[in-house]
Amino acid sequence: ASATKAEMEKKNAQRARLLAKGDGFFFFVGSIGAVLAGIVFPAWGVIFAFMIEVLYKPVFDCPRDDLPPLLLDTLPGGFDTLACSGDECDAFCDSYYDAAAEQMRQSSFTVTFAYLGIIVATVLGNILLFWGFGNASERMNKRVRDSAFEALIRQEPAYFDKHSVGSISTQLQDDAAMIQSFSGEPIRMLVMNLSSVLVGVILSFFYMWPFALLTLVSLPFMGFGAEVEMRTMMGEDEDHSKEDNAAGSIVVETLLNMRTTASLAIEPARSKEYKAAVAAEEPALIRNKIKTGATTGLGLFCQMWCFALWFWWGGFLLSRFPGRWTYRDFLISIFGLMFSLSGLGAAMAGATDREKAKEASRRIFELVDRQTAIDPLSDEGKKDH
Repeated sequence: ASATKAEMEKKNAQRARLLAKGDGFFFFVGSIGAVLAGIVFPAWGVIFAFMIEVLYKPVFDCPRDDLPPLLLDTLPGGFDTLACSGDECDAFCDSYYDAAAEQMRQSSFTVTFAYLGIIVATVLGNILLFWGFGNASERMNKRVRDSAFEALIRQEPAYFDKHSVGSISTQLQDDAAMIQSFSGEPIRMLVMNLSSVLVGVILSFFYMWPFALLTLVSLPFMGFGAEVEMRTMMGEDEDHSKEDNAAGSIVVETLLNMRTTASLAIEPARSKEYKAAVAAEEPALIRNKIKTGATTGLGLFCQMWCFALWFWWGGFLLSRFPGRWTYRDFLISIFGLMFSLSGLGAAMAGATDREKAKEASRRIFELVDRQTAIDPLSDEGKKDH
């Protein structure tokens, strides 16, 4: 039976994808938009790295014997030593300060123009994304509704005695919208994930591959911590199965039916029920809160531990190999990869529940394939000539 169900689900998925035939142009335009919308995230990480470098750029006192040689190399005029005195030293310091200020000014302009480019890419990408996949989804939705409506008007009157028109219409409206999860939605998610995560991983490995390796190894622990924290914040870890038997519901029910409670003289019984409900909930409540606090702490511990490990490893690489990687490489590697993971959340936003989509396709295709006992649109039978 399970094999038959799996085969049926696979067949329904193939039929659902065939319904999107002819919408290739819209999928192509939507995919271009998905690429632009996905690349925005790793690009944002790179720009954020440049912004951090600008905001925390050191400007040392002058003159100083321990002025970093690498920083001296960036100054105009070929300065390579601080062996100066009098007016010569003052001129050198002025040049140093002017060069540092000019470098920060140019870097700030670069960051500003880069953010403007991200704004354009975000707006253009999302317009193309929603226009392309939106049009494809609506066209497919219309074809599903037309097929379902044609199947409905063929059904015999007895069919509507068992299925009300209101429930059928409401169910059809919801089911038709879920069918697109077999065609446009997987393409959108795949393209956005590849353009975001793949670009972020490539950037991270290109600028600082040892750090990227450690980050990828520790990402599962980071994801576990974030998942636990989000479940706690959203309340998904709480059990609501016994909500109707809670002490609060007994109080509300008693107060709303005060006359009945007083006329039947069941106040002591309701009071005992309330005390029993409170006694039953209190130990579970304490145990659950301890569990929630422990899991939340564990989730935060995993995240903070990963952050600490990343910065320690990045600092170790910079101090151990000063000529191999720079602070900018470290920032691009960490923020390019971390910001690219945000594209996963953006790609999954609004995703349809897969199981609900399978049930929706099953109901729609069962309706379309149903053989009616009385077909008013059939050409068979006797005809008047």
